[in-house]
Amino acid sequence: MPESLPANWYVNEDIYSRERERIFAKNWWLLGPEHDLALPGAYLCDVICGWSVFVLRGEDGQLRGFHNVCRHRASELLREGAGCVREVRCPYHGWLYDLTGVLVKTPNFGDDSVLMDSQHNLFPVRVDTWHGLVFICIDHEASDLRSWLGSADKLCQPFPSLAALDYRGEFIVEGQANWKTYCDNTVEGYHLPLVHPRLAKSLAKGAVEIKSYDDGRAVAFHVNYGSGSDGASLRGQEGLWLYLFPGFQLVAGATTFKAERVEPIGPHALRSRNWAWYRDLSKEDRQDAFNWARRIVEEDLGICERVQRNLESGMFTSGPLSPAQEIHVIRLQELVRTALEGDNS
Repeated sequence: MPESLPANWYVNEDIYSRERERIFAKNWWLLGPEHDLALPGAYLCDVICGWSVFVLRGEDGQLRGFHNVCRHRASELLREGAGCVREVRCPYHGWLYDLTGVLVKTPNFGDDSVLMDSQHNLFPVRVDTWHGLVFICIDHEASDLRSWLGSADKLCQPFPSLAALDYRGEFIVEGQANWKTYCDNTVEGYHLPLVHPRLAKSLAKGAVEIKSYDDGRAVAFHVNYGSGSDGASLRGQEGLWLYLFPGFQLVAGATTFKAERVEPIGPHALRSRNWAWYRDLSKEDRQDAFNWARRIVEEDLGICERVQRNLESGMFTSGPLSPAQEIHVIRLQELVRTALEGDNS
């Protein structure tokens, strides 16, 4: 009988540091919707897995990503969120960078001629887009975004693109749970009847097929909502719930698309940041769908916090995993174990 990862893997600072180096840095992370970067100088800035990063649109129309770190004495350059700038100026000593990340001015520094070379430009971050979403990757040797997405593009083809939907907004839910506690929960349907009663009621009997793709790095719930149910009226008859290791999720349907970044903020906490789009729904139904999406995340995090408290108590060490119900949990934990115990030198 397969056993879950040891409980200390969900609480240990050293494990989290290794995950940050061997998992988080080597994978792609959703930063936000591309519509926030329409104009030259527009930027998105956020902290992802401990790295403060931003992406901005250059005068040439290209997107470029950077660590939010001044090359002088490490001050953050931009505030978190969206905005628009003509150049990037450090708020500490005024060092100035252009929209391509090149250092162009060091006010009152003295002889700054030795600084005007590529060694003092902003640290770059990889950036790419998919489906109207902006992604970043810390590791410059990791696979490209299309390779990382794997089967996601094909799986999403039956559903409307973001261009055909109207943006509703975003919501953030934070909780005291390790990212693996949340993602273990994400890739199994075992908990649906008890944790998500409204969602479970919306699903037609036997209408959930859970499949893995791309060697288990992607887990898809192919769902059919019951006729006349909340799911069918708010999302369409058929839907897709998709998880990509380690921290990206989406929900797609005929009338909806939601993207989620599952962001670790230490071994004991995470932040779920979500963006939602809809079409062909009344104003009231859009609000209902949006609130329901948030409620589902809150339900998941609520049960995960109950798990996390016991993982931290020292009483629980590990438990059996069901080959019938938790096969994708088993594979997700294998991915984590391989990344942390394998040769990543």
